Amino acid sequence: MPNFYFTFGSNPAYPFGRDDYVKVTAPNLGEAVRLFQEHHPNRPGSNLVNCAFWYTEEEFNKFRDEHYPGREPIEVLVCHA
Repeated sequence: MPNFYFTFGSNPAYPFGRDDYVKVTAPNLGEAVRLFQEHHPNRPGSNLVNCAFWYTEEEFNKFRDEHYPGREPIEVLVCHA
């Protein structure tokens, strides 16, 4: 299954900080977002996913070493579908 990566900005309302990222393994982006939302629901009254951005593994790998040097994901979620 492919990996997707969820990142966070500087807004303190996000569940993690801007130097953190969550790795989600799921069959597709829709399932990855659903699983992320199970663990980190949208903020009350919002229909926005509770992160700044999400990326495919290919997209994330383009800047991972520059923005997250040596950092492991703060959390790993795996879809068991």
